[in-house]
Amino acid sequence: MIQNLNLSPSTSASRADTFAALNVLFRSGTLPAEPLDGRYRGGLAAIDLVPGATQLVQAILSRWLPWQGKRFDAACECGDNIFTRDLYPLARVIWPLYRAYTDDSAATYRAFTFKTSTGPGLFDPDRQVFKLDYDLPGNPPGNVKRVLDELVELPDGTFLGKAHLKLYWSAWKTVAYFTLAQDKSHAR
Repeated sequence: MIQNLNLSPSTSASRADTFAALNVLFRSGTLPAEPLDGRYRGGLAAIDLVPGATQLVQAILSRWLPWQGKRFDAACECGDNIFTRDLYPLARVIWPLYRAYTDDSAATYRAFTFKTSTGPGLFDPDRQVFKLDYDLPGNPPGNVKRVLDELVELPDGTFLGKAHLKLYWSAWKTVAYFTLAQDKSHAR
């Protein structure tokens, strides 16, 4: 499984090369054979935000990655994200009005729900992808509601995702690639 790859590319050229290689891999994936259900461990493969912010966020995430993965409920076509509890105080500062934090375990909590569907990829309209749409009531109106994740299944059974963000001043931008693998230690 691809996991925490290329968090260190410091030049825009190396980030562009990394994103291009991950996009080739993404395009080789397929729509998941079955709806995702249960917990999936996450890994961050690469990020590319906006000039200046990318390097700072990369430096932080290479030492501290509070995002642990996602939880899916196939029956309701929905899910949420799993985070380490050490992020919680900062999350309360960044999103002070958000009230849907959910206890998950002694070490984790869940937040930021999404609805799932299938359809053509945002930047890959010739590919069917599994979509995670965060534009839902209850999610923070700033950056969270402007996120659209897309997943494909790779031949080894893991999932490669693209995180798209609708920028305030322009159109959609792919800001990250991530991986998911079913977490069998938390069976339903």
